[in-house]
Amino acid sequence: MKTFTIKVQQESNYTRVTELLQKLASEQTIEYQETTSDLKEGEPATENQVQEIIDEAELGPYYSEDEAKKILHL
Repeated sequence: MKTFTIKVQQESNYTRVTELLQKLASEQTIEYQETTSDLKEGEPATENQVQEIIDEAELGPYYSEDEAKKILHL
């Protein structure tokens, strides 16, 4: 299974895109789940979010915090 991220370029097309995804989901072609991001595009992550990302990547036992941030481009 593959996961894709879709960004609707114009707000006016949002309904059209949503309807298309829901139609595909009703045909059991895809699984559709709308998500929202806690971060706005371009907004820096908080220190807690950075720590959570490092923890989820399981880099903590092997790298220092600075090295993990560089690896993850944070």
